[in-house]
Amino acid sequence: CGCPQNIAKRGKYGAFLMEDEGGDRIVNIVKHLVAHLSVPVSVKLRILPSGIEDSLVLYERLVDAGASMLTIHGRTRFQNKQMVGDADWESIRKVVQRVGHRVPVLSNGNISDMDDVRRCLEFTGADGIMSSEAILEYPPLFLETNVESTEYKRTGPGRLQMAEDYLELCKRYPPDEGGQGTGMKCIRAHLHRFLHKDLQTHTEVRNAVTKTFSMEAADNVVNMVREIYDKNGHDISEEELSWYVRHRVRPEDDDFAEEKKDATVQEAEEEGCPCDIFGEVCGDDDGDY
Repeated sequence: CGCPQNIAKRGKYGAFLMEDEGGDRIVNIVKHLVAHLSVPVSVKLRILPSGIEDSLVLYERLVDAGASMLTIHGRTRFQNKQMVGDADWESIRKVVQRVGHRVPVLSNGNISDMDDVRRCLEFTGADGIMSSEAILEYPPLFLETNVESTEYKRTGPGRLQMAEDYLELCKRYPPDEGGQGTGMKCIRAHLHRFLHKDLQTHTEVRNAVTKTFSMEAADNVVNMVREIYDKNGHDISEEELSWYVRHRVRPEDDDFAEEKKDATVQEAEEEGCPCDIFGEVCGDDDGDY
């Protein structure tokens, strides 16, 4: 129950499912799943717009219904895009205090590196961490990289290696096979996230990504980036998250304004709900996980 997009409201899923029929619908769904499945049922939720107290009541109802684990994204459905703001760890701590003795509680939101993981676990008392957008941009997020102990330098793999490794996996396991996936749209979305920082300064790379409709074209994108890195003496240790913080840059910054001015139609398309890359699930561009 996380997607805040309007299409989720029309389809009665995502974050809106928490509010449908006063919460009865999601509670009944969990009851039905628990009764008919042989595996544990977990639920990921946001905070209700009406506040944490109403949310706690719903979370308890879900545990009573048989949910075996809760993952709480510490934001309401209104917190997306430029209004995303910080995740509310204090509310997540209240969830742990209320139901943590009954089921594991995972914390989601404001996780960009292992320092954030440690701070969040200590503050909330949660049993674990879920990362969404940050790990989409940088899958080795849970390594000791870009943290205080490394003087905030990237000691893990660079973003170009992420893109190269991903394309190799795509060749072995095509994203349009196996019953789900959107083929090259899925690949473009991931390249856009991995290489977001490069797309902001090298328009030729950004244009190449938007025109990536074959694996050959995708390989060409990473080759272009590699040539740029070789020419400019790129230092991996200086890399940091870019796509993850795109809505956290202040609008008055000149760089932010220029980036929005130069944004392409394809970039806007890839800004939609991350679940889009696995199929035509969400379509409106007004959400942010």
